[in-house]
Amino acid sequence: MLTAFLERLILFNVGLAMAAGLFGLVRYRRLAPSLRWLALLAGFDAFMELVYKLLSALKVHNLFLNPFVSVGEIVLLTLLYRQVLQSATFNRIVPWLLGLFSLYALLQTPLKLDVVHLAVSLEIVANLIQLGLAGLYFQKLLNELRVESLLRDPFFWFSVALATYGLGNVLISLFSNYLFTHCTEQLQKIVFWGIRSVFNIQLYFAYILVLWARPVPADADGAYSA
Repeated sequence: MLTAFLERLILFNVGLAMAAGLFGLVRYRRLAPSLRWLALLAGFDAFMELVYKLLSALKVHNLFLNPFVSVGEIVLLTLLYRQVLQSATFNRIVPWLLGLFSLYALLQTPLKLDVVHLAVSLEIVANLIQLGLAGLYFQKLLNELRVESLLRDPFFWFSVALATYGLGNVLISLFSNYLFTHCTEQLQKIVFWGIRSVFNIQLYFAYILVLWARPVPADADGAYSA
């Protein structure tokens, strides 16, 4: 019963990712440049969820894809937040951040497709970058005080979802070795299939929220206007 429930949860996760990706594709031309990066991110995640599901159906280990997925997500997220933050200092850091992270991910990539390899350290670094990007947006809100109501700012909710996703997955990654070594297979499934799917689901809901809430045309400076 537990396995069946977790499988349905995973299917819902994949379906929601597909919905977010399709939604971003349909609304792409109507979005500001910052939100176009979000639409690309939603499409990328939808595609990778399909690839993961296909490899799983074929009984092929898919962990070798994790470094490529991490790089893709961090690149798109960083370009998204660069557009939103409009910070000269952050713009100077971006090439170094993406270059060093991509190099580190390359070093963590298995050379053989049949190697079962969980790049825990890479996942932790990626999640910390996600937390940092969300934190920079919160700092921008506090410094500028231009948003009258946070409840009406979809990008605030996206940053909350990203921070929740990053923090939750950092904790899972930190305890992954302990779970694999000392915990039952059932508990491992609950954590890696169930809890991770919940974090994914709330993030994909945030994709849809932002893309739906502010389908505004591109403005002159390309920034997101709350």
